[in-house]
Amino acid sequence: MSFAFLSAMRSKDLCSQVGACIVSSEKKIVGIGYSEMLRGCSDDVLPWTKESADFLDNEDIVCHAEMNAIINKNSSDLVGCSIYVAFFPCHECAKLIIEAGISEVVFYSHKHAQKESTMVSKRLLDMAGVKYRQYIPVNKKIELDFTGCSESVELSMNNSTQNCTDNSEPQQNICRDVNKKREDYLAWGEYFMAVAALSAHMSKNPVIQVGACIVNRENKVMGIGYNRMPRGCSDDQSPWVKTSDNRLGNEYMYVCHAEVNAIMNKNCADVSGCTIYVTLFPCNNCAKVIIQAGISNVIYDSDKYKDLSCTIASKKMLDLAGIEYRKVSPKLNKIVWR
Repeated sequence: MSFAFLSAMRSKDLCSQVGACIVSSEKKIVGIGYSEMLRGCSDDVLPWTKESADFLDNEDIVCHAEMNAIINKNSSDLVGCSIYVAFFPCHECAKLIIEAGISEVVFYSHKHAQKESTMVSKRLLDMAGVKYRQYIPVNKKIELDFTGCSESVELSMNNSTQNCTDNSEPQQNICRDVNKKREDYLAWGEYFMAVAALSAHMSKNPVIQVGACIVNRENKVMGIGYNRMPRGCSDDQSPWVKTSDNRLGNEYMYVCHAEVNAIMNKNCADVSGCTIYVTLFPCNNCAKVIIQAGISNVIYDSDKYKDLSCTIASKKMLDLAGIEYRKVSPKLNKIVWR
């Protein structure tokens, strides 16, 4: 659900920023979307007006998050998948969900329960045997921190946003013209690094949590990963010790790094020409996998191990392979859900 809310921050709709995230039965993210204008259509030409005397208003033109997530899937099909959405889908999105073979709808808010569109949607889902349930979050607040930035943004689970100063003291709400597009949306680079940072929250490593996100040339997420034990290896039986004198007792001998996890769990035939966003500069072993996978760009947030031999070797191999790498320069210091 957090990925759905993060995706909503890409939306330029001032009245309602909505996101959606499709997850396979293997817990792989196979589609992400947000409410936006039609592909290739100018955000400045089409109307953002929510209610207009003219039939052509925002409601008539904007593509809903569910539609975008389904259309932009990175899997051959979505049969048996679950879709996580901020609001209960409208009847038109319900049709797409059913036709795509999605088996479950998990929604956060039920504020539109009395709308005719929602009632019809439920009827359609019931007839098609698609399950739906409301999501009750365990964590009331999720915080993503970025280094070396001068501004922070706070996003709450009810989709209201506040700009904050460096000391995180909230300012007065910004007055916006609801008939124009939202200007404080997440840029692509910030969004993908935020996806990587959010993925890191899945890690059970007690010392350092790292996330990675692979993106193709069309800005579609092809793979997401975090540092974890290999598939099928028990988290309780494998060691998490960082400083053991016994090499066989050190976690680094066992853990799969985020980059490897993202590449091995990709949702496409290959990731040639893709960009990988990582919260920590890749080590030498991850650099080998990145190079062999055909990834062409590495964008990282932290390089705190730059003086270690594993990082120096990594940069040397990336240079030899002609793979570009650069530190992300986000405008944001912090993203917070609560």
